[in-house]
Amino acid sequence: MGAPLSAFAQSAAQPGNSDQLEEVIVTAERRVSDVQKTADSITVRTGDELATAGKYQLSQILEDIPGVAGGASINTSLSSNTAGTDAPSAGITIRGIPSNVGGGGQVVSVAPAAAYYSDGVYEGIGGNYDIDRVEVVRGPVGTLYGRSATSGLVAVHTADPLLDTIGGNALAEYGSYALEHYAAALSVPLVNDVLAVRVSGNHFQRNGYLSAEEGELANTDGKIKVLFKPNESFSLLLGAALENNSINNGGASLGLAAPNTYLYQKAGPAPGQNEARQYWAELNWNLGVGTLTYEPAYRTFDESFVVGSLPSGALALDQTGAITKDHFITHELRLASNPGSKVSWQVGTLYFSNAQTAADAVRVTFPPPEAGSGFDSVFPVKDSEDLAAFAEATIPFAESWRLTAGLRYDYSRVIQSETYTANAPAILGIPPTVVTGVFDLGFHNSTYKIRLEHDLTAQSLLYASVSTAFSPGDQVLGTVPDTSPGAPPGAVNVATFPVAPEVLTAYEFGSKNRFMDNKLQVNGALYYYHYGAYQLNNVNIAPLGQAPEFAPLGVPVEVFGGELETLYQVTAHDLVGLNLGYSNAYFVDRATTYFGDISPPLSAVTWFSRNGLPNVIPFTANLSYSHIIVLPGSSTLTLHGDVRYLSAHDAGNLPTLDLSLYPYIRQDGAEVGDIDVMWAMKNPNLSVTAYVRNVGDNQYKASAAPGAGIGFQTTEYDPRTLGVVANWRF
Repeated sequence: MGAPLSAFAQSAAQPGNSDQLEEVIVTAERRVSDVQKTADSITVRTGDELATAGKYQLSQILEDIPGVAGGASINTSLSSNTAGTDAPSAGITIRGIPSNVGGGGQVVSVAPAAAYYSDGVYEGIGGNYDIDRVEVVRGPVGTLYGRSATSGLVAVHTADPLLDTIGGNALAEYGSYALEHYAAALSVPLVNDVLAVRVSGNHFQRNGYLSAEEGELANTDGKIKVLFKPNESFSLLLGAALENNSINNGGASLGLAAPNTYLYQKAGPAPGQNEARQYWAELNWNLGVGTLTYEPAYRTFDESFVVGSLPSGALALDQTGAITKDHFITHELRLASNPGSKVSWQVGTLYFSNAQTAADAVRVTFPPPEAGSGFDSVFPVKDSEDLAAFAEATIPFAESWRLTAGLRYDYSRVIQSETYTANAPAILGIPPTVVTGVFDLGFHNSTYKIRLEHDLTAQSLLYASVSTAFSPGDQVLGTVPDTSPGAPPGAVNVATFPVAPEVLTAYEFGSKNRFMDNKLQVNGALYYYHYGAYQLNNVNIAPLGQAPEFAPLGVPVEVFGGELETLYQVTAHDLVGLNLGYSNAYFVDRATTYFGDISPPLSAVTWFSRNGLPNVIPFTANLSYSHIIVLPGSSTLTLHGDVRYLSAHDAGNLPTLDLSLYPYIRQDGAEVGDIDVMWAMKNPNLSVTAYVRNVGDNQYKASAAPGAGIGFQTTEYDPRTLGVVANWRF
């Protein structure tokens, strides 16, 4: 449960009535602490500031946080799966490390590099409405959180039931592209100071950015939380949530006719749907020696999708897919020291299980006079398990000095079977093929964390840390040509492609400071990461123009960079912020890249034209300014603007040394400006915000890759959008 809602102050990123920056309380390290006193790279966004700004999608929530990019809505793989993902962190990049995606032709997921928690549930749902706060931690967190994350953590805390009063909120938003967004929450005490319930709901819909149909989104969500707290030593929270999403996407309908010339080809509506259900609990019991916390959770995810007809020369291609079973079970048990203890400590254990069953089918149709069709189908069944134990303690050993040490052990297991069926069109004379493959993998690993921190002054903190992280390996089943003697033309075999485990060593030095009587805040960190084998999945290893084959690989990677976050409360009514982020992520030696069971081995130089990791923006900057105008009747008008700069980078990987094609994946530096005006009053607690995002309607590539039918396939950053948000809290 952490601290009650009232203990969390307004975000320091919001202007207030004081000429000093506010205190911000977090629980990122599993204890209640001032973010300025927490020796970690943490950024906080409150639910109030996100709701009033109309920031609902995860990518919008993270867009101005240095060192972090993406979100669940970003299709980093440019895959044909249009129905979304069962892992909200799949599109998140933290400090130059993108999270992984499933292999080519696969609809089952793999362990992402980043972790996403919603109300303590790993990869949980219900975290984009009725938000209390969002905490983003950059760097490994395995000795504190049950499911290890190599690159970092996004933890969303939604509002809990209020035990002593009736409260809630209501939101209505309208905008361009037929945007409609409604959300509401109501908290009611059933037994005063003992038992309360909170019910919340959300509905969001908008047309697509390419056309009204292609890219159309709609989702309806609901959540209920019941809090029982008979005394100060015991509390039990029970929760249930649902999500129903529909996505209409025409597949590869946006391409590049030239390096920076976009080509739109209507591919026809291709609906996708997913449904998620989640049930969880959180028990906190103070045993005297410490507080025992138990968090069980059960989540299901089902999806289906269709890729519209994609003309490609003399052929037509249709693809359908579904995840018919995707069940997540987690049990996390922790014992932690009581607040105010001289030594802060925690021990915990986790059991995680994910069972998946999926189907993916592709049908190829020949036009007349050779009319005929054939199809390939893949039916994977995958079970993943993880058992972990972790512990961390912070010990003061001298005046203003503290040492933190943590350990973690993981045992992970991945079992997968797959049946591949190929039925070629009869006109080709190729007999049907049915092949199967099975694997069972186990991974053991231990990781650690050592951190030294020092209070230079009452308002300045220095820290340095060394930590390691582990992400379990995987294995992808794919098809390769059958070259055995007597094999018919077009025959295939199922091959296993290992995905190497990720083992990361991270070094970080940081400082947190308040100056000028709490008017100026300067937080910064420098880091260096070394990956023994960074997982890179879904890689097209065929030269451009040939039939694509996909394989995973493990690549030694190094990353170095830093972040700087500054806030200056110029006056009680003026706030200036500047966030900077730099990340240089690169392959250490492409020539030694490991491609798994491919014979003969492939030269990495052939398939990677650049050393840098694709889809990593080296330098970002965000400058913001807010000014409050006090109006008659105690209402206020807040004027806010910010501009984000994203430096030039590769929006994808070019699997060939033909550098004449390099401009297609290269994105020049770009600026995106947002402005909004908010009218607000305190009694009632009501606000109305009008906003314009991407004021200049700047068009740039969010991703780019060789595609079928339209040369280079690409996705874009959101175009200019306008909207109005009314938000009422009571």
